[in-house]
Amino acid sequence: MSYRIKRVAHLTGINPATLRAWERRYGLVAPDRTGSGYRLYTDEDVAMLSRIKILVDEGLTIGEAISRVRRGAEPLPADAGGPSIRDVRFRMLEALVSFDRRGALDAYQDVLRLPPERRVEEVLLPVLRQVGELWEANECGVGEEHFASAFIREKLAGIIEDLDTGAARGPEAVCAGVPGELHECGLMAAAIHLATRGWRVVYLGTNVPIEEIRRILRQRRPALFCTSVVNTMGIADFRDLARALREAAPAETEVVIGGGGVPGPFASAEGVRLTEDLAELAHVAA
Repeated sequence: MSYRIKRVAHLTGINPATLRAWERRYGLVAPDRTGSGYRLYTDEDVAMLSRIKILVDEGLTIGEAISRVRRGAEPLPADAGGPSIRDVRFRMLEALVSFDRRGALDAYQDVLRLPPERRVEEVLLPVLRQVGELWEANECGVGEEHFASAFIREKLAGIIEDLDTGAARGPEAVCAGVPGELHECGLMAAAIHLATRGWRVVYLGTNVPIEEIRRILRQRRPALFCTSVVNTMGIADFRDLARALREAAPAETEVVIGGGGVPGPFASAEGVRLTEDLAELAHVAA
């Protein structure tokens, strides 16, 4: 069957403006058009959009949801009464805000069967975002937020270590946090996205001076430099940062800046790729 956009919005729970925005930004679907120019969606389009909406409602960002659906990832098997992803996230969140490391470890143990990328996208980062939302709503303190962040960072670091076997033969990527940027989990997730696709990742951590970034990039001449900006920045300051990174990198190195601190589409800088969500880095890497 064919459906117009209002009917798709009703079936999926996604409003028409959001549907059009997702089409433009992510190329999710390419609906046919009637003679009058109205969009016509297929059953397959509706099914895919519904799946993405469910994942977003479960706590994934739109980029993470799209990445998972495009890979055809299936839910965590529910064999022998095993837990769902939603259950694992709930248990981990409850444990972390209660300073219960053992409980958080037990919850994480239940998703070790998942590929590393799915553990990051569907469990670790969503839980971290939920803790941040609780802190912003004054429903937990700085201590709980730091405890949870340390736990999530530990698990991300473990995944990076497990992936760093020395066997990768793909192009090289350098991942580093810029001066003053101390949030690290998004950047670590980007490193994991790249490593699972065969890239050789040089991970430098946070708060790296621009001159040091320049030295390393000029020395190693990687195919990709990636950084994450979480701290809020004005457009002018952001453009200065983007320009400095572009000038620091060799011409052949692609520069990617992602994260919630990217101040919208008007912050574009010549020669630099911007992304709100570093899950989209998977498509850059491809």
